[in-house]
Amino acid sequence: MNHPQKDQQRPPCVLIAEDDQALRELLSFAMNRAGFSVACCNNGQRLLEMLENGIDDASTAVDIVVTDLRMPALSGLEVLEALTDRPERPPVICMTAFGDPKTHQAAIRFGATHTIDKPFDIDEMIELVRAVYNYQTRDKE
Repeated sequence: MNHPQKDQQRPPCVLIAEDDQALRELLSFAMNRAGFSVACCNNGQRLLEMLENGIDDASTAVDIVVTDLRMPALSGLEVLEALTDRPERPPVICMTAFGDPKTHQAAIRFGATHTIDKPFDIDEMIELVRAVYNYQTRDKE
């Protein structure tokens, strides 16, 4: 199995923000099985808090974010907008069931790396996360 680990100390961390519990658990399971460390939350406010304050004890860095665009508290777009001036923010992949061109354009304008429409193939999402992570780490080397 092709695991994305470049740093032998820890697997890359994916932060998943999704208000649908079943999809959140499925993504978490699939990402974990693909070799990623996973943290989850169910709304945009918690996502923003986790990005600003760190996960758990703040020793875990978030390498990539996968977020729904429509969630309670804050939307994925509002989180992206709040992160606009953050210099070291992780890449963000946005998921949406409302994938009209305006939504996609807004997400990209606020800094999303990719947007993907629901429903999507889980294996394609894993490959997208892996590709974005590999591109990001290649740029840092």
